[in-house]
Amino acid sequence: MKNKNIFITGGNRGIGKGLVKLLGKDNNVVFSVRDKEKGEKTLRELRDVMVKYVLLDVNEIESISKAKQEIKMNMDYIDILFNNAGILIPEYEVPAFETSEDSILKTFETNTLGPLRIIKFLLELIPKGGRIINVSSGMGQLDDMEGGSLAYRLSKTSLNALTKILSIELDKRGIKINAICPGWVQTDMGGSNATLTVEESVEKIADFALNKEFPNGKFLRHGEILPW
Repeated sequence: MKNKNIFITGGNRGIGKGLVKLLGKDNNVVFSVRDKEKGEKTLRELRDVMVKYVLLDVNEIESISKAKQEIKMNMDYIDILFNNAGILIPEYEVPAFETSEDSILKTFETNTLGPLRIIKFLLELIPKGGRIINVSSGMGQLDDMEGGSLAYRLSKTSLNALTKILSIELDKRGIKINAICPGWVQTDMGGSNATLTVEESVEKIADFALNKEFPNGKFLRHGEILPW
């Protein structure tokens, strides 16, 4: 599958940037950043691919609304939407009862409500047959839940729940949605000790996103279905 219209949130670093670089070779890709300087820097670094960016903050309704109009100028519809933008507040070893409510709410605002806002505003641009991929994490998997990183874990578990709910509601429109774990990747979030490079991870994600067979309402890693 080529020549698809693809929108990726948080495309200036890590997995998002890797997806922009890879998918931008054969597709019409627009990505989001929170400020112009980051957008221009990303374009300079990815000068081998023809991609565009829009300014967007997933926590600001006005910002999303404005970005929507700019997206419409670059593509009539969206074949694949990647909800990739997210945050991780480094509280890895902090017990749940010592984690600040501010951290929990701030992380939930971006990682869970952010994707919901994006889908809400861009839904009219996603036709029957469209695909949505929410970039989640194994840290949000209830089946293998551990301690620490409460805010991040809760936000990703909630994102998984949101994905499942929307898979039922969007099925009526002929739109499929899944949550994916990209694996442990060498990004700012994953750290240098991670087992996958960005290139290795995004290649697997892209293969899944563009595959003729695309499930609905699942949680996957590298195309393999995971228990919630």
